[in-house]
Amino acid sequence: MCRTGEAWTLVDYKKIGLGVLGLFAIYSIISSPSQAADVVQVVFEWISELAKGIGDVMSDLLDDASSSE
Repeated sequence: MCRTGEAWTLVDYKKIGLGVLGLFAIYSIISSPSQAADVVQVVFEWISELAKGIGDVMSDLLDDASSSE
């Protein structure tokens, strides 16, 4: 953290922000585990669809590049 007399840096703010986010996540899991599980499931589904979409775009680009030769 910040020593006496030194200015706060972006890294210090990032550490504080990640700590607060971590505490909020722990609180959310303890206070409502079923809702927390639903959120995790939705996030993983979203990430999966995003990766699938990126893969589809790359495949289409490679198919177009190989067919134009």
